[in-house]
Amino acid sequence: MTERDEGVSVGDMSASSATIDVLVVAADVDAADATATAIGRRDDRFAVTAVAGPDEALHALDCEPFECVVSRYDLSEGHGVDLLDAVRDRHGDVPFVLLVEDGSATVASEAVSAGVDEYVPKGGFSDPFETLASRIDDAVSRARTEQRLADHLDRMTDAFCGLDDDWRLTYLNDHATDLLDRDAEELLGRRIWDCFRGLDGTALESELRSAMVTGEPTTVEYHADLIDADLEIDLYPSVTGLSAYFRDITERKERERELRELSDRLRLAVEGADVGVWDWDLRTDEVRFDDRWAEMLDHDPSEITFDLSEWEDRVHPDDLDSVWAALEAHFDGETEYYQFDHRLRSNHGDWLWIRDRGRVVERDDDGEPVRAVGIHLDVTEEKARERALERYRRLIDELPEGVCEYDADGRFTVVNDYVASTHGVSPVELTGRPSPLVDRIRETADGDPFTELVEGARETLSGTVELDLPDRSGAIVDFELQRLLIDGEFDGVLGISRDVTDERRRQRRLERTSARLEALYEGSPDMIDIHDEAGQIVDANRAMLAELSYGREDIVELAVWDIDEQMDRTEAFDVWDGLETGETVRLETTFRRADGTSLPVEVHVRRIDVQGESRFLASSRDISDRKAYERRIERENERLNEFASIVSHDLRNPLNVLSGYLHLAMETGNDDYYERCERALDEMERLIEDVLTLARQGDAVDDVEAIDLRELATRYAEDEFSPVDVPDGSTDGDVALPDGVSTDGEPDAGSGVSIDVAVEADQALFADAGRLKRLLGNLLRNAAEHGGSRVVIDDLPDGFYVADDGPGIPDDRLDAVFESGYSTSETGTGFGLAIVESIAEAHGWEVTLTASESGGARFEFTGVDRP
Repeated sequence: MTERDEGVSVGDMSASSATIDVLVVAADVDAADATATAIGRRDDRFAVTAVAGPDEALHALDCEPFECVVSRYDLSEGHGVDLLDAVRDRHGDVPFVLLVEDGSATVASEAVSAGVDEYVPKGGFSDPFETLASRIDDAVSRARTEQRLADHLDRMTDAFCGLDDDWRLTYLNDHATDLLDRDAEELLGRRIWDCFRGLDGTALESELRSAMVTGEPTTVEYHADLIDADLEIDLYPSVTGLSAYFRDITERKERERELRELSDRLRLAVEGADVGVWDWDLRTDEVRFDDRWAEMLDHDPSEITFDLSEWEDRVHPDDLDSVWAALEAHFDGETEYYQFDHRLRSNHGDWLWIRDRGRVVERDDDGEPVRAVGIHLDVTEEKARERALERYRRLIDELPEGVCEYDADGRFTVVNDYVASTHGVSPVELTGRPSPLVDRIRETADGDPFTELVEGARETLSGTVELDLPDRSGAIVDFELQRLLIDGEFDGVLGISRDVTDERRRQRRLERTSARLEALYEGSPDMIDIHDEAGQIVDANRAMLAELSYGREDIVELAVWDIDEQMDRTEAFDVWDGLETGETVRLETTFRRADGTSLPVEVHVRRIDVQGESRFLASSRDISDRKAYERRIERENERLNEFASIVSHDLRNPLNVLSGYLHLAMETGNDDYYERCERALDEMERLIEDVLTLARQGDAVDDVEAIDLRELATRYAEDEFSPVDVPDGSTDGDVALPDGVSTDGEPDAGSGVSIDVAVEADQALFADAGRLKRLLGNLLRNAAEHGGSRVVIDDLPDGFYVADDGPGIPDDRLDAVFESGYSTSETGTGFGLAIVESIAEAHGWEVTLTASESGGARFEFTGVDRP
């Protein structure tokens, strides 16, 4: 029996001997107990629990597993069909039997539609509880059988799929979805011809349709181009459809082809083989050649001395160095055996091509070779065929899998060393014994497939079984049996087997480990890339691809310095060369995105070993927020330093003036000194107001609105000073700054000034209106205080400018005008332009000072957003 046949038979086993846990539900406890007692009397296998009402039933199912629920239709709350719906929602397909007092077509239809497993009308049978017990047994048996069959199909090593009579896929086990590399949800319920378009017109389609028509099981070998694999498919038709068991035999077919090719080559060589043997004592360089070796070279054996020179002097000069290199490699353990094809001179002076093969058979305590033996094979002579057969046998013995031949009764006739070692005996001892593998195949299969193979009913037999071997139990073995014919007659069964237990377990471990590592790599919020020693990127995770806007196929075409703007190749190689495997270095640099934008990053580079090759794992994190915070703190510190300087220095001057004039006033009684004290106080108030304004204006602007610059500038100048000059013909006039009024409308000490304002701007912009007013006011006051008589406000392509006709700023002073406290005016505090710059920075604008057309100062504001 095969594994799949065993699974089917297990699924058909009766559950008659097992205890069945049954939950009985009725409207009250008495009715439930009565029903439970009646059921228990009919069948002693039933372990019955009685409850009253749906709530107690659901609670019981939550606490204990039951294999069947029997419910009365009429319950204290609702009815049995309602309970059925609740059970299905919470506990799946547990068998459910509905017991009603009298048969009702309406109730029956409702129950069937809801998915009840059995429906028993109490009044419809002479012994309704006997019928109820039988229905419970049937429902539980079906559920157990279906569960065992499903478990078996998921456990079996073959891939399995089920087809209905309309060619729709009804079931696929995990092995099938893995082999086909498709999701079950994608395939189930669809016709196989729609899922696999390539089947149309193939031999497999013909076999599938033939099996469905004839109803006869069959086995098909088919090369599936879709997954590029050779498959062996067993088809089992039934009245409901078709079951297909299939397995990947690509490796087996390749081994078969290799063995056939090797067998053909060796068979051809055997036809003309001519072999001589040598036995070499490496301590004395004594080499014993057999008679055939001498005859092969057309010498009489008596003419050959037992010395290495007998061979070495005959080797072709062009081959000698290569021959010795191959020998030394074998002596040093680099090769399993020595083999080399070279030319050897015969007694007649002609050159024979010799296949020289040997191996070290004895070493001393230090591992140095002591004795080596080998053969010389003349590939053109008949004896070479016999020697080739010996070589073929050696190759078979050295295969890392079992190769053997069985007779018609399943006994070993020929075994290689691998088979003998797995059974713990020598090949001679194993010959003639029954094969445990053949016995196991017969135990697990339906019928006797080995006999079918012997009799010619089938040509091959393959699969996987669990086998108890002398050195281990429960070994998993892949096998392939093939009927051998010699001259058209049965000669035996060729068996190829391989212990795949460790391989299967290792594969599962690797798959789990790989899945975990891939999840960590791809799911990391940090950017991760891997590059080689040349700086070429070989892989990157999703976070890096998303952040830098590259596709995976694009980024692997780049080197590290293609995305790292600050990397110097020479310095990078020095850093990488200095890292030991497992060592990490931290860097701060700037990455360039695919669109040309940049971001600052912190990078941790670690040297790792990947299958013997050095790689570098770089984990990178965007530190834009941290850098912005650092810059903000730096600016705040600079501002605090400015404030400290102002408080410690600039306020000290008016305080000294105030103190001096107060002292003079007290000494002389002259009231004029008090007026001068008042002016000193006014100067201090202006200075303090400007310092506070400078501190407040440095904050970033979060709330902006669309502002008409022309309207705001015109209204502000008119409200604060006087009418302004605008392009639409409004009246020109001087703007007089009243005494005691600053440019932001607050009281100010100082004499009145006048200035002409021309507003020519006509584009809107996004800004904070209050801060924009302050900026314009400070520029107007700056122009007036420094001797200007006219100011022009106009648009730029990406902003606006304010230009005056004053004396202008010397070139060597352009960088100093925005510094806090800087002023060339006797009445200014030196903070007006510093406030202008802070307001511009808060908006994200760039302010530039140049000369106006009249030689005055021109302040340009760019980077301005417009509606």
